Amino acid sequence: MHPKNFPISDFTYFLPEEKIAAAPLLQRDASKLLVYKNGYITESIYSHIANHLPEKSLLIFNNTKVIQARILFQKTTGGVIEIFCLEPYDAVNEYTSIMNKTKTVR
Repeated sequence: MHPKNFPISDFTYFLPEEKIAAAPLLQRDASKLLVYKNGYITESIYSHIANHLPEKSLLIFNNTKVIQARILFQKTTGGVIEIFCLEPYDAVNEYTSIMNKTKTVR
């Protein structure tokens, strides 16, 4: 079945916490790889990725890291203050930020 024909209800299922990877494998190239080819979905491992790519394919690797950039505070009035850290600003613990999406805070 083509993925666009999957009913959305197929994506509601029980997933035990122990089945969710909380940390990467020590041997990263042994990570599971989901492969979709010619209408079929199969499993492989990352070290075999070249077997699943067309000739002369170009892979671009991204080594950026995700940071906890969105900070939410609850006001005593019930409102929420949201601070979104955009990028480090000079010192280690200072960021250029957007506060409530209207003001820049440093």
